[in-house]
Amino acid sequence: MLRVLTIRETAEWLGVSPFELSIHLLSVLITSILTPLKLENNISITWWTVFAPVWVANGMWIYFRLIVYLRRHFHCHARRHRGIPKFLWTIAFTALVLSFEALLCQRMENTLKHSLTTVFIPVFIILALLLFRSCVYPRMASTSTTPCTRGDIKYLGM
Repeated sequence: MLRVLTIRETAEWLGVSPFELSIHLLSVLITSILTPLKLENNISITWWTVFAPVWVANGMWIYFRLIVYLRRHFHCHARRHRGIPKFLWTIAFTALVLSFEALLCQRMENTLKHSLTTVFIPVFIILALLLFRSCVYPRMASTSTTPCTRGDIKYLGM
């Protein structure tokens, strides 16, 4: 029987909070509305503008992760080491998403003459990282350390 992930499970698997997931879904919705309008020539905007909502959402995601990392680093000495891999994951994931979007925009604007296989290489790397994360992350989460002195993990925005 096929089991659908809940919002909480999806957010945990992707490494985002439900709020950040809703921001990303809203940006994908706006981009999904702008894409057919651009393809049918109903609006005259560039592909860079079509993907702007996704870039704004990714920028906000990095900003939120930076705040969580800094809070954990300065206020929670017991869990300080756990924030570094999550922040590095955010940077790597966002860099790959942004590089895919930039390559796709260049390809759609006809300024890049590479094949679509080359454009989708960052997506293949993202899928491999998500596969690795889904196999390794549950083991990392089960080895818990001492609790934070300033409150639980909800205080830190995770």
